[in-house]
Amino acid sequence: MKSILLICNEGMSTGYLCNKMNEVAQTDNIDAKAWAIPESALEGHYRTADVIMVGPQISYLLDSIRQRVNNEIPVGAINPVDFGRINAKAVLDHALSLTDKQAAS
Repeated sequence: MKSILLICNEGMSTGYLCNKMNEVAQTDNIDAKAWAIPESALEGHYRTADVIMVGPQISYLLDSIRQRVNNEIPVGAINPVDFGRINAKAVLDHALSLTDKQAAS
């Protein structure tokens, strides 16, 4: 199962998107589980994730987050349009594509 960690300022704005992503995964028989935390809790949780998706409101922290996880896990930005529209399928597909790219490396 792919573990997708969503992070934002407080973990709340990604919470709804996270729930929708899990619904899409279940409906489409995709072996993935999304969960959300605030950015401040990253160090205590990232090791159980296969990919980290960063909310648009903190996308300026992408490089910092990559450094904080020692580039061990792919880190991607959630597209602001997909985020705003709660396009869970697009965000899920993007997250899974990042794990596929790392597996191919």
